[in-house]
Amino acid sequence: MMSSFNKLLLTLAIVACSASSNAATIYGDNFSFTFEDSLATLFGTPAVSGDSLIFVPSAFSTLSLNGNGQAFTSSTFVVKIDSLNNKSIDALALTETGDYLREGAGAKLAVGGELRAVDLANPFASNVSKITTGPFAETEFGDDTANWVANAALAFSPDTTSIWVTIQNILRAKTSAVGELAFIEKKFVGLTVVASQDVPVTVPLPQAVWMFGVGLFGLLSVSKRKKLL
Repeated sequence: MMSSFNKLLLTLAIVACSASSNAATIYGDNFSFTFEDSLATLFGTPAVSGDSLIFVPSAFSTLSLNGNGQAFTSSTFVVKIDSLNNKSIDALALTETGDYLREGAGAKLAVGGELRAVDLANPFASNVSKITTGPFAETEFGDDTANWVANAALAFSPDTTSIWVTIQNILRAKTSAVGELAFIEKKFVGLTVVASQDVPVTVPLPQAVWMFGVGLFGLLSVSKRKKLL
């Protein structure tokens, strides 16, 4: 019979192989983006433009009607970003857009969540930015939907080349009386990586170069002593 330890090793191997087979990587100009493609989220499948990760959600919305209270929808996306061309990750800029309807004095809408990053060279440092948006003006019955924009940003220390990024999104809608309507939908998410500089690379000198330098120094010392004599 297989021992418990061997069973554990086999289970871990199966999990590791399964996880690696579900990972997808897409490439920008200076950075790669690796994520778990088997996890169905409301963000949808991302694409890359330059060094921006782009999402076009098709079903990321929430609705409250006629005093039904609070409704919310949430989704989280995790991606690993790595430098391709020796560029440091200077900052992240998140932009989200969508539309909404808000009818009635008691109808309320909100966009929440946060942009969070873990620098693999300094994993315990705090890198968190709240996603913020402006107020939602009331719309009239029969009007087209109004548009909203939300933003978040993070800055990093020099020479950062690899980070894990979490985009957490929450949409809220609330009505407190009959006849009220609160509807909000997310239609675009763009995460841009800002590359500021080349990361300095230290190239070790071959041992032969060091030996040549030591030998040259020795010859110069002997020559100088002969001159003094």
